[in-house]
Amino acid sequence: MKKKELGHTLGLVVCAGAALGLSTACSGADVSDEPLEELGSASSELIVNEVVLYDSSNFSGVSQGFGIGRYTLADMAIIGDNSASAIRVPAGLRATAFFGDNFGWDVRVFTSDTDLVAAGFDDTISSLVVAHASDPQLDAVTFYENASFSGDSFAYGVGAALLFASPWTAWDLRISSVRVPPGFKVTVSDGWIGYPTTTRVLTADANLAPLNFDNKIRSFIIERL
Repeated sequence: MKKKELGHTLGLVVCAGAALGLSTACSGADVSDEPLEELGSASSELIVNEVVLYDSSNFSGVSQGFGIGRYTLADMAIIGDNSASAIRVPAGLRATAFFGDNFGWDVRVFTSDTDLVAAGFDDTISSLVVAHASDPQLDAVTFYENASFSGDSFAYGVGAALLFASPWTAWDLRISSVRVPPGFKVTVSDGWIGYPTTTRVLTADANLAPLNFDNKIRSFIIERL
């Protein structure tokens, strides 16, 4: 980026700080074409604590930033539905991206910059939760291959999946523990839910062996209580 362009960009950030009530004066006519030597701490925080979605996989094109919070499709008016192809995640933050609006269905969790095409989640995001990486995961159920919430895992929002059907077949009969956040109900089945099957209902974190359900899950339904 040219110095003159950078100066304009940083000037806009400082103006944004003024709009938020920060101790920074700003006037569009007074913004210098020269690059700013140093950003104040408040302005730096605005940049660092924001996840950004881009509509091109090389982190370019139309973009929209999201601070810590929960965002449905209605909040993603700039980037749009099913349009993100790359995501920037600053160190210390976690982005939980959902296939469905209102935090539903397939989920991907990102803690670093990611090309969504390469990650297999291109043009898919319809809702998003941004949190500190150290915070507990409260927006999706997480399934683990091993007991005590270890080994490979995947997350899922409100919705249902058949693990014996593509693209989930790698997880069929392979789950040994489940993390269930407060406010969620998970019904797991050893077949197709709705047909004569054996089920278990989980409303808290669980190892499946004591429930006689280790490596038996073939489908599930996730609901909010």
